[in-house]
Amino acid sequence: MGIVTMSEMVKNKQENPTTISKQTSNMVETVSFGIFDNERNKKLINYYKNISTLPRKISECTFEKSVVKSEKELEIKSKLEKYCENFEKALKHGIGLYLYGKRGTGKTFYSLCIFNELSIRYRVYRTSLMEINNKIKSSFQDKNTTEHGIINDLLNADLIILDDLGKEYLSESWGKEKLFYIFNKLYEAEKCLIISTTLDMEQMKEYLSINGSDDVFDRVTENCRSLKFDWESRRKTIKEEIKKEIFG
Repeated sequence: MGIVTMSEMVKNKQENPTTISKQTSNMVETVSFGIFDNERNKKLINYYKNISTLPRKISECTFEKSVVKSEKELEIKSKLEKYCENFEKALKHGIGLYLYGKRGTGKTFYSLCIFNELSIRYRVYRTSLMEINNKIKSSFQDKNTTEHGIINDLLNADLIILDDLGKEYLSESWGKEKLFYIFNKLYEAEKCLIISTTLDMEQMKEYLSINGSDDVFDRVTENCRSLKFDWESRRKTIKEEIKKEIFG
């Protein structure tokens, strides 16, 4: 079979927006652009799964497997499920979530439920600010990695999940500068962002403050729906129940 050149691909694309055709002897090669796009998207989805920071028991984090203990939790779970159902609209407008509350209330679990739900069709990147900062610092000695590439990984994702934001120490010089740069890039690109944190809104405002400016915080709250996980931690209770099952 003959080789379809880029110019021929463009010409045929203009004549028929869904296919590429080329006459070669008695045969016609027809390749769907949709197939190319689908295969490329599958590879990108898998790429983001591979570079994401995920726990060993990621497969157990689904909405179906959640154990709801209160009306408030049921309400929040319902909102998170609706976010997944309407993600196409959220993606168009760069709308995300701000999940905050005490440790052990399920913020990480539910963010992983969203990861599992959406990473079937979308490029979902789960990481942390600490992980991004470490990657950038490591890139100074690694010729195969660049800061530009690390930022592009964020910008090419459909959804970024930042886990446990606020536990990182950020120096007033390098750390805060990078924080502003990263969040500014995400804001300009209208990227969907999910933040899980133990910091309430006032604490996060202080954490994201740079030289007295609240620009980063304002941009986060502008694009993110805040949901408070204000029930008691179940993590210790669950562990105690497991210990009883093991030791009696």
